[in-house]
Amino acid sequence: MSILDRPTSPEDLLFRDREWNLLSEFTCDPTGGNRLAVVYGRRRQGKSTLLQELAAKTHSFYWEAAEQSSAQNLASFSSAWTLFVGGDGPIRFQHWEEALEVTLKRPSVPFGYFIDEVGYLINTAPEFPSLLQRHLGPKASRQGSARVVLCGSIYAQMTGLLAAGKPLRGRHQLVIDVAPFSYRDSADFWGLADNPDAAFRLHALIGGTPAYLRYAGEQRPARGNIDRWVVEHLLDQSSPLFREGQILVAEDPTLVDKSLYWSVLGAVADGHRRRTDIARALDRSPAALAQALTVLSAGRWIEMAPDPFHERSTTVLLTDPIVRTHRVLIAPESRRLQRGMARAVWEDSQHNVARLIYGPHLEWMANEWVLTNADSVSVGGSVRGSGPGVLRHGSIARQLDIVAVSADRNNVDRVCAIGEVKAEAQPMGTDQLQRLDDIAGLLGKRAAPSVRRLLVARGGFTAELRRAARTRTDLELIDMDRLYNQS
Repeated sequence: MSILDRPTSPEDLLFRDREWNLLSEFTCDPTGGNRLAVVYGRRRQGKSTLLQELAAKTHSFYWEAAEQSSAQNLASFSSAWTLFVGGDGPIRFQHWEEALEVTLKRPSVPFGYFIDEVGYLINTAPEFPSLLQRHLGPKASRQGSARVVLCGSIYAQMTGLLAAGKPLRGRHQLVIDVAPFSYRDSADFWGLADNPDAAFRLHALIGGTPAYLRYAGEQRPARGNIDRWVVEHLLDQSSPLFREGQILVAEDPTLVDKSLYWSVLGAVADGHRRRTDIARALDRSPAALAQALTVLSAGRWIEMAPDPFHERSTTVLLTDPIVRTHRVLIAPESRRLQRGMARAVWEDSQHNVARLIYGPHLEWMANEWVLTNADSVSVGGSVRGSGPGVLRHGSIARQLDIVAVSADRNNVDRVCAIGEVKAEAQPMGTDQLQRLDDIAGLLGKRAAPSVRRLLVARGGFTAELRRAARTRTDLELIDMDRLYNQS
């Protein structure tokens, strides 16, 4: 097969069609000249598998850097290149400048040139990006035909490669963030598409990382029995999942002061979601935590979600469910779990799990549904932002789980929907609807002409609330089945 023939995605590469199509189109582009793509994402998302499969199907060069010296990586690179070109004898590059000079001026048709875990290389060979950019300029790039793909797992490091003032800024043609599976894709992946509540609970605990199925010995929750699966795989100290939340953070070299960053993540996991609340929980000033929050945000460990009602106010959200699970469930109970008391720990922790894991996760999921799955009729317009917010009226602050905004004809954000989210097993009643009605009356000029009320409930809705919904055009009831299967 010619490199110019775009290969089809492997059958076992699930839910990565977009990434595969973008990378295969980039790799097989017949246009002359060297080109650059950057691929990044948290570990265990399948980035290496994606590159290895594409390299095999397009006869591309693939090499993975290791956590070792620059000289050792250069020797490894030389050996891989020798195998790729099929030379008569071993090729030994003396330095990275020579390696790039030789390999990026390879003639003939375009070819894939994939460097995986490039962060390990840059750590010991910081000159590498500057050397590479020499081969990507308007003139120099025409001397080669390589489709260079740099792949790495540290968000701050990989996004920093393309930051203003960096050598590779403006040299790239493609950036791909290989994110965890969406909550809907995760349900299919784990065989729980017909059991939305079980799919939600599993996703709230471990997120959408595909490698975690392998970590669980390829064992899916039998008949949707999440409780048993958690006890046998997540809370068993012999399972790779047991320490995964801790290991993920430990692997990030940008988090230098691990104790500080763990403390901040722990405070957020405990329900402190405003800067001032986090600072108070850690007995520090908000200013003293500014740098830590910035670093955690750059590493995608937290998201600083802007408050729709207050430009300078943000809600701090944990982005990785398994980190939250480690902080809320595993770390506090490590002594009992190490004694094999997983079942007792799981039973005793249900209140905290519901309050600190299921509750925040369902709120996040509801806002994701508003942004990506709901139709414009359901949410009152074309939504361009949705998240939690605090509406202040006089001395009273009213917390909203969902505040969706759309642009009016003057491109000004207006609130088109507000919502309440409940993760309890009990049905939601009319009290929450009355509360939203009261708040809607306080929006004033912030509101769109018609503001939808969104009620999201894991436990469904009372008969009284369902009757009310049949008589109103501004109310949407969203249960677990609708979150997973409808718009």
